Amino acid sequence: MNSSALISHSNLLPGTPEANASVAEVPSGRVWLSPSAWISFLAGFLTFFTISFVGEMPVGELVLMATAGWAVLCVALNHTWPGRLLPGRFLWSLLIAQLIALGGYIFSDLYRHSFPLDMARGWSRMVFLAIDLVAIAYLFGCARRNFLIFVLGQCLGAVANALIFGPLFGDMWKFGVGYPLTFLIFFIAPLAGPFATMLAAGAIGTVHFMLDYRSLGGLCLLVGMLTFLQIAPRRFRLWLAPLLMIAALGAVFWIYGQTQGDSTRATRSDVERAAMITAALEAFEQSPLIGHGSWFSNTDVYDNFMVIRHAAAKQAHVGGFIDPNKEPGAIAVHSQILVALAEGGLFGGAFFFVYGAGLFQALYSMVFVRRWHRLTPFCTLVLLSALWDLFCSPFSGAQRVSIAMTSGLILLVQMDVMNPSPATPSRA
Repeated sequence: MNSSALISHSNLLPGTPEANASVAEVPSGRVWLSPSAWISFLAGFLTFFTISFVGEMPVGELVLMATAGWAVLCVALNHTWPGRLLPGRFLWSLLIAQLIALGGYIFSDLYRHSFPLDMARGWSRMVFLAIDLVAIAYLFGCARRNFLIFVLGQCLGAVANALIFGPLFGDMWKFGVGYPLTFLIFFIAPLAGPFATMLAAGAIGTVHFMLDYRSLGGLCLLVGMLTFLQIAPRRFRLWLAPLLMIAALGAVFWIYGQTQGDSTRATRSDVERAAMITAALEAFEQSPLIGHGSWFSNTDVYDNFMVIRHAAAKQAHVGGFIDPNKEPGAIAVHSQILVALAEGGLFGGAFFFVYGAGLFQALYSMVFVRRWHRLTPFCTLVLLSALWDLFCSPFSGAQRVSIAMTSGLILLVQMDVMNPSPATPSRA
């Protein structure tokens, strides 16, 4: 048997129609024990463990790099796509947009004379994300359960990292067990039906607010509201959506007001996040086409952020910001799309335009088109979290992996794999 035949018979390569069907059919038994399942778990688990390689690189990306290389080898030897997700139009739209974004970063860095190390960090960030996308599309194309296994690995890895090295800022709930526990609840509660899911969403959302994890608390309440919308008849969903959004916002503000204690830390966090976003937005407005280069290393964007933060903190009567004299490369602007636009200009933000459109399309499909399914709340939470990160979280190493994972989920949703089609009876 030649090498091509050996690869085509590998459990990692769904090269036959029967294996391709595993994405939609998910046969029981050995899927959980397949090599692609173990690789998915390992890549997810190691996401929150990093090594120093042109910045902080998740160890899980090394697993994904090897997986992407294997997928390319399969294509070269078999002359066919390994799995059903790799030839997806959305994936190739992302890869083309990422190539444009890389070109935008290169031009911006050369024009701004960015520091070589910052150039390497900025360019490698774009290249690694493209590799992650290919690897995730390959793994999730082997079986849709690999998505769930990957998320399980991420959750266990986050807890393990917090236990071994200690949680960030000493907050075990927000930077340790809170997020994994939330996903566990949204995986188990839907087994009892949509109403149990809504109750669970309200309960865990309130707990998050009480423990000062406001963003995730709001997302949980929103998932609960969307669950109510998803079990309504399709013809009423668009009409109900504005009312439910108002109700969700009202619930968020009311619960936040009831659970809010000492607001100093929350105010300080809001001031710093708002200052980052304002500085990035002003940088983009100043140079929308060229950008300011990777990590703003040779411009005054970081200095402007410090000025904005100082003025806002003084107005809000808060202080205590750590490391006020950080180097520009140490700042991580809390907005994926804004930092890409500020660093690389419109071309540098090309990827996030396509990615954001995919997020909105997948959410619209799940909320307004599809029937409710026990995996719908789980997937909705992933998509909403990614949407929050798009506007309010940094473009860091671990976030690269999460972006690729969410892109894989979007591909699965587009293939009608993660929830039933409009004509399919609900399996709630």
